Amino acid sequence: METRFCKVETEGHVMTVTIDRLEMRNALHGEANFELGEVFDAYEADPNLWVAILTGAGDKAFSAGADLRTPFDKADPRAFNGMPVPETGFAGLVWRFNRRKPVIAAVNGFAMGGGFEAALACDVIVAAESASFGLTEPKVGLAALGGGIQRIVQELGPKRAHAMLLTARKVSAARAHDWGIVAEIVPDGELMDCARRWAEEIASCSPASIIATKAVMQSYYDLGMEASNREMFALPEVRAMFAGPDAREGGKALFEKRAPVWSNPQ
Repeated sequence: METRFCKVETEGHVMTVTIDRLEMRNALHGEANFELGEVFDAYEADPNLWVAILTGAGDKAFSAGADLRTPFDKADPRAFNGMPVPETGFAGLVWRFNRRKPVIAAVNGFAMGGGFEAALACDVIVAAESASFGLTEPKVGLAALGGGIQRIVQELGPKRAHAMLLTARKVSAARAHDWGIVAEIVPDGELMDCARRWAEEIASCSPASIIATKAVMQSYYDLGMEASNREMFALPEVRAMFAGPDAREGGKALFEKRAPVWSNPQ
């Protein structure tokens, strides 16, 4: 698909999406949000794509969040509740709760407001040493309504989250790593190599198994510990894993002492 506000590249089973609004520090306006929604729709629908990486152009900003300068027509039929986002939310990600496939955020520079919310919506965050994070919406008279409030409480626990949310404070990559938000920090020039290494490690696993794992994680978030354990075998993703070819291929490859050849997920 043709894109104007992001660059999309695929290599093997990995798709890399680079937000490309350098002049706006990769802040997203309505058209960029709708475009990213379509990009991640296509990712979910393509069985040959197993892992995605999201990053920002340049080395200054992953995303400065919402573009507050560009006007938006609230009557646009694509808008969700009159906001310049699709139903899947900011960056096409923050309200994509039914996402089956993993996304890695490669955070270069600062991730503020909606930019941080987009990173939090990803499964894994890796960051350059110069990266920083913040839910800074209260500084401009708004609030982090793209899932950031809920996710940061879930990630950090109430008191630490309150301290960050109620001050709109920014934190460094090192602090975010100490808090468990960031999985790995690397020198700025090594960020994309790091993200690809994580993507390749995920892609070395059965995609059907990864999809089933994500479905069980989501059921835990939705239902809690006991209900998730009791109901996970009824999940269609778990049933598809057991019925699919990878469940046989994994054991066969192990017995034959070779690398498994996984199938595209259904």
